[in-house]
Amino acid sequence: MVKEYKVFIEGQSYTVIISDEKEALLAAKAAGKASVGLWRRDGEQDLSAAGYVIESLEDLDSDYLEQVARRNLELPWIITKTQRLWVREFQPGDEVWMPEEKETEGDRIFRSAELLGEYIRHQYRFYGYGIWAVVEKGSNRIVGKAGLVNAEWDRDIPEGLELGYHIFAPYRRRGFALEACRGILTWFGGRMDCKLYAKTDASNEASAALIKKLGFSVRDRKYIGSGQWRYLYEWNC
Repeated sequence: MVKEYKVFIEGQSYTVIISDEKEALLAAKAAGKASVGLWRRDGEQDLSAAGYVIESLEDLDSDYLEQVARRNLELPWIITKTQRLWVREFQPGDEVWMPEEKETEGDRIFRSAELLGEYIRHQYRFYGYGIWAVVEKGSNRIVGKAGLVNAEWDRDIPEGLELGYHIFAPYRRRGFALEACRGILTWFGGRMDCKLYAKTDASNEASAALIKKLGFSVRDRKYIGSGQWRYLYEWNC
């Protein structure tokens, strides 16, 4: 079985091949076309040439096909559009910014062309989510980053994801964090079926206020020393 679907990206037409046949998937790969393998329940298939694998044609929709095509073209997937912002995947060549106060090891990934390339290839393709670029539409500048990571807490909680965000110092106090996160929550609510968390230190009053404004409520807290507490919030979708 071989099916072809047309996808339009920025006014251009691209073909995505769907097939359960090794030869068709190999031909698509050789031609530089995006492909999706259709898994048969007998398992007697070689779908290694496919960029993605699905179990049923019912799993296909226009968003999924566009994502497959964008991955093949190495174009960033646009997560959400808001009034002033784009939230999209990082892409090779994104401008590297100066380090900021309290930078973590994870932050440095986005200032290294090599590490950023690895992150793009592995995180987005494997998980379908990650930390994304927050881009101001008017200037096309990356004004921050926001997205989803696997939730971690040192007590038992239901499995889920964690919302994270960081607007760079020159662009703060403009409501960008709230706008970007609201867009991400809309994306999450339409695609993911798991718990969503956020966490912040009690001393970070601005972050706590933002989290509550987004519809999160306190799930747990823990003492982290020096009179400080860290709070875990759960989204009430």
